Amino acid sequence: MNLNLSDSDNRQNGLSIENEFLAPASVFREYDIRGLANSEITDGFAKCLGLALGEFALSRNQQTFFVGRDARLSSPSLAESLCTGLESAGCHVLSLGEVTTPILNFAIDRDLSCKSGVMVTASHNAAAYNGFKIIIGGEVISGRELQKLKSALKPNGFPFKTSTPRITKDIISQYSQRIVGDSCIDRPFNLVIDAGNSVAGPIAVDLFKRLGCSVEPLYCDVDGSFPNHEPNPSDEKNLQDLIAKVISTGADLGFAFDGDGDRLVVISASGSIVWPDKLMMIFARDLLGQTPGGDVVFDVKSTMRLKELIIEYKGLPTICKTGHSHIRKAVRDQNALIGGEFSGHIFFNDRWGGFDDGLYAGMRLLEVLCQQYNGGIKTLDEIVSEFKASSYSPEILVPVAEDEKFALMAKLQNNCIFNGAKIVRLDGMRVEYSGGWGLVRASNTTPNLTLRFEADDHIQLEKIKTQFRKQLGPFINHLEDYI
Repeated sequence: MNLNLSDSDNRQNGLSIENEFLAPASVFREYDIRGLANSEITDGFAKCLGLALGEFALSRNQQTFFVGRDARLSSPSLAESLCTGLESAGCHVLSLGEVTTPILNFAIDRDLSCKSGVMVTASHNAAAYNGFKIIIGGEVISGRELQKLKSALKPNGFPFKTSTPRITKDIISQYSQRIVGDSCIDRPFNLVIDAGNSVAGPIAVDLFKRLGCSVEPLYCDVDGSFPNHEPNPSDEKNLQDLIAKVISTGADLGFAFDGDGDRLVVISASGSIVWPDKLMMIFARDLLGQTPGGDVVFDVKSTMRLKELIIEYKGLPTICKTGHSHIRKAVRDQNALIGGEFSGHIFFNDRWGGFDDGLYAGMRLLEVLCQQYNGGIKTLDEIVSEFKASSYSPEILVPVAEDEKFALMAKLQNNCIFNGAKIVRLDGMRVEYSGGWGLVRASNTTPNLTLRFEADDHIQLEKIKTQFRKQLGPFINHLEDYI
């Protein structure tokens, strides 16, 4: 990238030079860019990113970008600054406004002339954060490609053209119509929807009403400060109000969406949390019943029962690193029927575009619940009860400094010994025993190590936890407070 224009050259070209603050390297994560808004993720950084990204895309013959943003208070100005940078590179911008990430993906999937886009979002993170999810040529930019983009940023100032009017696209109604047209739901459901005051709220309420559901909104008004709880349905404390509302209203289901609408966690009529790996079991059984021999992709945090079910129904199981970009790539590379991860990203690739969409996954669950089983309809609780039981922990987060977590994970991998176990090192360490498993990995989105455990019964579960305390304890202070 030749960005070393002199001040006089820039003035002659009608450009202005801004020596903007660039974000720390840590905001370039494994599968997106994410950090604290207004200090790490600034308007100046967004402009620099837009220009570097624009030239990066042009080198791949991609000239047009869809740009969307979530409801965070910092998102409008960051999106505007990003667009200025993209336009300064010579790219065209199609602004989608305030939308979910799946709507951005939907726009890219259906538009033959524009296969690139940027979503301004920090997904499930707290209101103080923001970031960018990037797609170029239909592919999520992650890992090494993000590092290449980072190296293209120059700290000594970029030339920026005066922002020009850009095209605005409103495709929310087209997105909803596409899902309604794809659906096969023949009975009404009573739903409670908790969007955590995210952008997903009004879109989800409208969609499920169109699908014939009676909807009780909970925190579905948009407020980018997220006043009621963080938009993270993976954290049980963020689900308590939804559970209470489902029980008090006698609803059939509760749907919880994250900050940009690409994740789903479900509450059953009994108030039980149905984690996404259990949803994957429901979807995999349904899809493999129609297409035996199909591929199903899942992440290292998922239940061992999912792999067992895939094999039972003559499918091909593929375990994958955690992260929406990794799952999405594996689904597309293998032309899998579906992919999913424990955090709630579910990728349908049979009738949908192979991207993660919490709202679409909710519709597909309603379809399954409409099916007849020996002349009768089963509730979600009844369907889940058919699966082989296990004892398991929630996702456990152990705080570790952002700049230390990967080094600590490497130390654990080099020093911990688990006799009699198979260790899968695809993403951290998944330590597999005959009757269960334990996982430790560095989170790519938060300053934590992530742990999870599952076993055939509670006794086996405690044995595995004991082994982890013994092996990890010398390297992690107060580990016993967490496991």
